[in-house]
This record gives sequence, structure tokens and C-alpha cells, in this order.
Amino acid sequence: MRKLFVTLLFVLLLLSLGNGGCAWQKPPPPVGLENVVIYVVGHDWHTGLVIPLAAISTEHYLPVRDVNNQYQYIEVSWGDKDFFQSREDSLYVTLKAALLPTDSVLHVVGFNGPVTKYFPTSKIIKLTPTKKDFLVLCEFISNSFDYDHQNEMQRLGPGLYGDSHFYKAHEKYYLPKTCNVWTARALNSAGYPISPYCTFQVDSLLNQAKQYGERLR
Repeated sequence: MRKLFVTLLFVLLLLSLGNGGCAWQKPPPPVGLENVVIYVVGHDWHTGLVIPLAAISTEHYLPVRDVNNQYQYIEVSWGDKDFFQSREDSLYVTLKAALLPTDSVLHVVGFNGPVTKYFPTSKIIKLTPTKKDFLVLCEFISNSFDYDHQNEMQRLGPGLYGDSHFYKAHEKYYLPKTCNVWTARALNSAGYPISPYCTFQVDSLLNQAKQYGERLR
């Protein structure tokens, strides 16, 4: 069912984009001593960003850091609320996610140790944005959460694997604004010339990202 979902979205995306939307000229960030190591992780049909919590400064506050302060890394990904949280395939949920603006969530996983060990079967790209661009990336992620009146993140329930949770996000999920497009937008905020609307499939995103980093798997 999830493969059907991806195929359906791909067809609709091509129809919505036509022949445009892939030109991008912004240069990648420079490499220097102050760079931070992050990772793009591809899981079958969607991608996540892995960031080191120790590199997040107090001036660029990311509340999810404090929730996961016992961990070295967090993986963050974004998607349709019902589809992402569903434990079973559903044609209704799949079509609703593909065709209608729907609520979205962020999936956050805390973990320690090498990224390649924690995700032994996933495709992984290593990137090294500057410290400045990394903090802009943190702001992008922080701004993706939907906070309550006490400025607290809104936890919705347990996540899909490990010590993970779903949180309410403030943006709507709709074609062509998919999970991989969110990841591309996040990377673009960090200075990478990745065209969001040429990243519908996992491999298309990873192929763009690897031009500016190192493919570990």
C-alpha cells in the first residue's frame, strides 16, 4: 500500500510540476573547521535528518533538544499525521494524504552511537554545513513544530522505532508538499542548493544531497 501511495503521489507530482521547478543556482556551504556533521537518512519511502544535539547553541533554541538530552543524536522527519502514525495500510488514509490538505506531524527519535549502526539498512548521506548554517537548520526544524499556549511542543504518542515520539506540526501536508520536500527545504535552509520540488522520491533527494557530501551507504 505504501508503494502504491508513493507511485500515486509521483504521478500527481509530475502533473502538478510540468516541466519546471528544478532549476537551482545557490552554491553549497563552504567547508571549514567550524562545520557540523549531519546526516540525511533514507528509509524506503521517506527521509529523515540526523543532527547532533551537542552542536545546538542556547541562542538557537530547539526545545526537542531538552526532551532528548540523554542522547547524542536525534532524527527528525515530517509527514502526514494519519498516514505517518498508521500501523496498518489503509486506502482511505493513503488517498486522503495524497489528495487533500491534511494535518502533519514530526517524528523524533533519540539515539546514541554511530548513525550507520543505528540505521543498519538505511541509505545515509553525510553533510557538513557551517556552524551558522547548521543553526539556521535548527531554527527551521524548531519552527516546524506546533506549540501550545505555554509554548510547549504537543506530543501525540509513541513513534515507530526506538525512543521516538510524534509531535504536532503546524504545516499542512498536501501535494506536492511531501515528507521528502520538507527534508529538502530543511537542507536548503542550511545552504544546500537542493531543489525541493525535484525531491519527491527518496533517491532523487539523496542523489542531490550526495553532490555536497559523502554517501556512507
